[in-house]
Amino acid sequence: MEYSKRISENIKNGDTAGFSDIVREFSGKAFALTLRILGNKEDAEDSLQEAFMRLYRAIVSGQFEERSKLSTYFYTIVYNTAVDHYKKIKAKRFSIISIDVEGDNYEEGDDLNKSYSESHHSTGSSYSDKATRENEVSKIIGSYITSLPEQYSVILTMFYINDLSHEEISNILKLPIGTVKNRIFRAKSKLREIILKKYSEEEILQYV
Repeated sequence: MEYSKRISENIKNGDTAGFSDIVREFSGKAFALTLRILGNKEDAEDSLQEAFMRLYRAIVSGQFEERSKLSTYFYTIVYNTAVDHYKKIKAKRFSIISIDVEGDNYEEGDDLNKSYSESHHSTGSSYSDKATRENEVSKIIGSYITSLPEQYSVILTMFYINDLSHEEISNILKLPIGTVKNRIFRAKSKLREIILKKYSEEEILQYV
């Protein structure tokens, strides 16, 4: 939170280099999320540019009040901006709620998510081993997420690529956290079906 407050104050005081640092830090992962929603590189680039402009105006005007992490605040802008573009381009409503689920109670995926969380955030391994493992898995998952329907790929991009927590995704999508967990589980199940056609269960199942 201190980092967010410091960098926003610097930008308010005219530090354009500070905002350039934000662009460099978030552009790659933010573009991945935008592309998942819009499905077109040119449209995604336009939408992301507007999202950065919205972020800049929010910081300068004081709309961003540092009550949330800068990354969460920005990904909310990225998502909403992309959805706005989608509505204009496709002339129909895009909704993450269209993910096919049978009820909103999160039960069957609890152990699986707990296993992933423990391995993903484990402190038992060295930082370098953990970073290497997560980087390899992230590349595998990132490449296969594109094979999923857009509603599944969007929520998994938030979870895996943008590294957002269930709570953060819940806030961005304005859905109950139980619904978010349920839908991530459903989306992960679809992703596993695709990945396990190429990789062994032992290689990948602990992560998805």
